[in-house]
Amino acid sequence: MMERTLVNDPILTVADRAVRQMMKFCMMACWVLLPAFFAGGLQADQIIVSGGRNYEDVTITNASYEQVQFRLPGVSTTQKVNADKVEKLIFSRESSSLTRGRGAFEQGDWETAASSFKAATSMGDALKKSSAMYMHGLALLRWGDVASAKYATAVSALKAYLTEFESDKDFYVPHARMALSEAYRKAGDFSEAESSVSRLASGSMGKRWVLGARLSKAQSLLSQEKWQQAREEFSSVSNDSNASTDQICSAWIGYASGQQGQKQWKQAADTIRQQILESRNKEIAAYTSARAHGWLIWARSTEEQAGGDASKLEWAMIRYLRAAVMASTGNGEVLAESLYRAKELAKKQGDSDRAESLNQRLKQVAPDSRWSKK
Repeated sequence: MMERTLVNDPILTVADRAVRQMMKFCMMACWVLLPAFFAGGLQADQIIVSGGRNYEDVTITNASYEQVQFRLPGVSTTQKVNADKVEKLIFSRESSSLTRGRGAFEQGDWETAASSFKAATSMGDALKKSSAMYMHGLALLRWGDVASAKYATAVSALKAYLTEFESDKDFYVPHARMALSEAYRKAGDFSEAESSVSRLASGSMGKRWVLGARLSKAQSLLSQEKWQQAREEFSSVSNDSNASTDQICSAWIGYASGQQGQKQWKQAADTIRQQILESRNKEIAAYTSARAHGWLIWARSTEEQAGGDASKLEWAMIRYLRAAVMASTGNGEVLAESLYRAKELAKKQGDSDRAESLNQRLKQVAPDSRWSKK
C-alpha cells in the first residue's frame, strides 16, 4: 500500500494540481476565444444532437419541443429535425452574457452562470430569451447542489420560464419540467415533483419525455428509500430501446444506488462497473458526470465491504477522491458527497489531518450543501 504524508496528501495534491491546471487552461482559452465571440459571435447557429450528427452551420428559424426548423447556407427551403434527438441549441451572435453564462456553466461556476443567464434574459429575440431563462433556472438548480437554499430559487425561475413559454411549445419546456421536478424532489416536495412531469408522462411531448417522467418517478422513490420500487422503475428505463445515453446512465446509477440502499454492496459495485465505468459504449465512456457518480458508488461499496482491512479502506479513499476530482467542474452533489464520505473515512482510519483537510475542502466548495451540514 502506498505511503502518504498527512499535511501534503499526494492524492489530494494531485487532485488539486489537476484541477488548478484545468482551470488555468480554461481561463487561458477564454481569454483567447471570448474576444472573437464578442466581436461578432458565431457565424451560424448550432443544433447539438444526442447520439447523432450535429448541425453546425445552420440558421434556426423555429424551435419547439416537437421539432427544430432550420435552413442550410444558401438554401431557402426549411428543414427540420425531431426535437426528441436534440440536446441543446446554440445561437449565432449571442449576447456576451449568454456566452459567458454557457462558459461558466461548463466550468461548474454556478453563481456566475446564474447571474449571466439572468442578465441575458433581457437581450435578444424570443429564441435567445427562452434559452437564457431556462438556463438561468438550470444553473440555480445545479447551484442548489452545493447551496441547498437555491433549490427554492430554482423552482421560481423555472416556473417563470414555463409561464412565459409553455403555451408556445418552446423547445426547452420538457427540459424545464424535468429540472423543476428535480428541484422539488431535492427540496423534499415529492408530490410537486411528480406533478411537474405529469404532462411528460402522458406522451404529449414525445417518447423521450415519457422515459424522463419515469426516471423522475424512480428518483423520487429512491429519495424516499423505497428501494425495490425504485429499482424496478430504473430497470425498465435502462432496458428501453428509446432511452438516450444520459437516461441510460441515470437509470443504471439509480439502480445501483437502490442496491446500496438494500445493502447489496457487491452487486452495486458490479452493476456500476459493468454498466458505467467499464462500458465499451463510447458515449457512456465520455459521460464524465455519470462516471464521477459511478466512482462514488464503487467507493462506498468498497468501504462497506472492507471491514477493518486497511488496504481496502485505502482503495475506498482513492475512489472517493477520484469521484471528487471528476465531479469538480460539473456535478456539485457528487462532489459534496464524495468529500464528505472521504472525510468520514479518514476519521475511521485515524487520520485527523486528512479529515480536517477534506472538511475544509468541503466547506470551501459546498458550504451550504446538506453534506457540509452533517
